[in-house]
Amino acid sequence: MTKLTKFAIVELNSQTDILANLQSIEVGIKIASERGTRMVILPENAFCFGKQGFASQYFDALKDWSAQAARHYGVYLLAGTLPCPYRPDGTPVADGKLRQSSLLFDPAGDCLARYDKIHLFKATVNDSTGNYDEGRTFEAGNELIVTDTEFGKVGMMVCFDIRFPTLAVKLRELGADILTAPSAFTYQTGKAHWHALLTARALDSQCMVIGAGQTGDHVVNPSAPGKVRSTWGHSEFISSDGERVLTQKINAAIDAAIDAANDAANDAVTRDFDITNNLAHLPLSAKAASWLPKSDSYQQLDKNADQNTNKTTPSQQAPSVIFADFDADAQQITRQNIALLECQKLTIIANNI
Repeated sequence: MTKLTKFAIVELNSQTDILANLQSIEVGIKIASERGTRMVILPENAFCFGKQGFASQYFDALKDWSAQAARHYGVYLLAGTLPCPYRPDGTPVADGKLRQSSLLFDPAGDCLARYDKIHLFKATVNDSTGNYDEGRTFEAGNELIVTDTEFGKVGMMVCFDIRFPTLAVKLRELGADILTAPSAFTYQTGKAHWHALLTARALDSQCMVIGAGQTGDHVVNPSAPGKVRSTWGHSEFISSDGERVLTQKINAAIDAAIDAANDAANDAVTRDFDITNNLAHLPLSAKAASWLPKSDSYQQLDKNADQNTNKTTPSQQAPSVIFADFDADAQQITRQNIALLECQKLTIIANNI
């Protein structure tokens, strides 16, 4: 009997409140772990959406939190991205800039890999932000990362990287079986290009591509609460032949699940990977990370709660978790009807860790 590895994307609506974001993240990891997930993937800017300089002060604390979460729940954790003030060799990033770092932890809590985003987003978009230029804040990374796991080799990308086919092909040449792409696509660019780009990179590389997205509205500047940035969401697993395995639609989780089930029932085709789909829209707990020690860094986060909390943020959406089972040695995709869990949304209670 084929042994499958279950993956889960935790799709988030992160805001500038780190503590509230940690609550959402842990809820997603906990539920994924209870469902037998082996690897959890978070989106870009999972821990803080905006306020990159502020968040970078807590890089080491949030890295430790992620390591402990992976160990506590016994999962591989792709911790989205964290703004880091130093390079992988420990030297400070020049000119006061940061690196956009994606970290992968194993179930023992060891950091297996760090990938720093190579391609930085620069574009003019018809939204409330208008001009985007990550190069003002970040220094580009310069190293390709493929790391071994018990279920295959993982090649790491971040968001804008998926626009560049050479990167995906190079990761495949380095042995990647799976490509991860934690992202925060704008609503406009995501609607136009997100699915097409994930599909293209899967076809280019003949790898399964996992696109974990931010979703909904985000207040990135608490002093301007009326100015929000909207992200596309629609997290997806794309098979190695470019077929969408499951997509999570904004505010339409049940519709997406029913559509996928109707389209895919009793269907089996020859592919590289074996996928079984399940979707759960998750409730939030009012308390998270009770098992973590209160380190000095977390105490400092508490002291900065007023600064760190955006009291005018729109109601933060509950996280969605999307599951897929994977076997790097299998040659079949077998789709099954999607089991839905009861949808329940609760407002996050901030500063209650």
